[in-house]
Amino acid sequence: MTNDALVTIARNRPNMIRFRLCIIEPQTPDYSTLEPLDASFGVIVQHCKELRKLSLSGLLTDLVFEYIGVHAKKLEILSLAFAGDSDRGLHYMLSGCESLRKLEIRDCPFGDEALLANAAKLETMRSLWMSNCSVRFEECKLLGQKLPELNVDVIDERGHPDTRPESCPVEKL
Repeated sequence: MTNDALVTIARNRPNMIRFRLCIIEPQTPDYSTLEPLDASFGVIVQHCKELRKLSLSGLLTDLVFEYIGVHAKKLEILSLAFAGDSDRGLHYMLSGCESLRKLEIRDCPFGDEALLANAAKLETMRSLWMSNCSVRFEECKLLGQKLPELNVDVIDERGHPDTRPESCPVEKL
């Protein structure tokens, strides 16, 4: 996939309401320029004003989440995999996506800090699903208690914290 191809899609389909791009190899950049796919996804969320559902993966930095937070005002469902650099990405999204109802995150570097700092913004959501992210079990329980209407699912492929060996840190779920 290339940035140019994604920009062409966005410019020719401004009425898109759903867009999904699953790049099989995590952290795969634009194969022609070796650049992240940030700019092209920025164009998608900027040109497709009616976008309701977005699923993405590939080489994406926190910049793409800033674009999403600024431009994807009607976005209701967002699915992410293998994307982002830090908690800032999650903060950008949650700060700007006012219509977000469901957020699915897999293998992203987002953690407790951004999640809890934006807890008030999660009140309008109905579902938060995280797998293999840098969140702690206790913080997720706290979030579930603070927001009983929010369905919080956190999957840790290493098993329940009580069943882990001593050498396995609890910090990452």
